[in-house]
Amino acid sequence: MTDELRHSKLNTAIESMISGSEPGATGDAAVDVLARLASGLRGLAAPGFKGRLRAELVPKARVQGLSGPLTRLRAAVSFDRGSGLAAAGGGCGLAAGACCVGGTVVNLLGFASAAAVAAFIETSLPYFVSVSLVMMAALLFWVFRREGLSRAGLTRSALRAGAVVGSAYGVVFAATMALSMAMGLY
Repeated sequence: MTDELRHSKLNTAIESMISGSEPGATGDAAVDVLARLASGLRGLAAPGFKGRLRAELVPKARVQGLSGPLTRLRAAVSFDRGSGLAAAGGGCGLAAGACCVGGTVVNLLGFASAAAVAAFIETSLPYFVSVSLVMMAALLFWVFRREGLSRAGLTRSALRAGAVVGSAYGVVFAATMALSMAMGLY
């Protein structure tokens, strides 16, 4: 039997497995062995599954001293150990308070009166906050999509990401509002 014919029979056997039926005997012992092997391998987990499962189920050794809390903080403010959720939340908070910061800068430079800046802040603040909330929703959607949309993953991601992003958002937005209030602009 030629290799091309064997490949065709093996391909047919694998396609029948994928469609849900058990492959029958092909008449070639080598192809039958490979089809049984493929059937056994079909239920194996993805390559990184064991490592992720071990990391979730087996707690790491507690680190003593100041490095323990710092390690936990670093894990809490990262996107899967990448760019920080806190930085993204702070960026969303800065977007919400951009009218306050911009108004304060314009007033300090003497380009606009306090009354004009206060009117600008009062009328534009809802728009800036709306844009920042859309930014946060997109950010959280991205985090949920990376974590997987299972109920457990979604809950864990929602709590962690929501707490970090919301805290950073609140701190930065409160700081921008405090700045404009201290200048008497809002």
